Amino acid sequence: MNTHTLTMPKTTMRQRFCIIIFFLLLSLAATIVVANATIHAVQDVHTHQVMEHKGDVHLIRQWMTIPYIAHVYRVPNSILYAALNLKDTPANRHSTLETLALQHKQSVDSVIRKIQHCILAYQKDHPFIPYPTPVAARGESRII
Repeated sequence: MNTHTLTMPKTTMRQRFCIIIFFLLLSLAATIVVANATIHAVQDVHTHQVMEHKGDVHLIRQWMTIPYIAHVYRVPNSILYAALNLKDTPANRHSTLETLALQHKQSVDSVIRKIQHCILAYQKDHPFIPYPTPVAARGESRII
């Protein structure tokens, strides 16, 4: 009887140790999966930012509003509203492209295509020229 009670604690200690190791490995695997997903998400965001700065209009989505699109693509709001035959009202400013399409009984894709064509035409007529970066000689400090 004594030998049975002496071996019982060793078995439970081993079981506990195995359970702890199992959960440790499981948490390590979950951490690796989440880290990988995070890295890919950051890369996607960076790629989208680069594409936006280059003026790629294929990133326009149905959740976007006209003021947001105008800001991102550096196009006046009035031109985008005119392309959709809309007035610049507070209700339209806060409506997504999907909502605007539903209100005017159009497909979201056709509204997005109109916006894309309008942006491309505007960019063709008004190419974006970034401001020159000020250059100072080494050791020179100019405060303007």
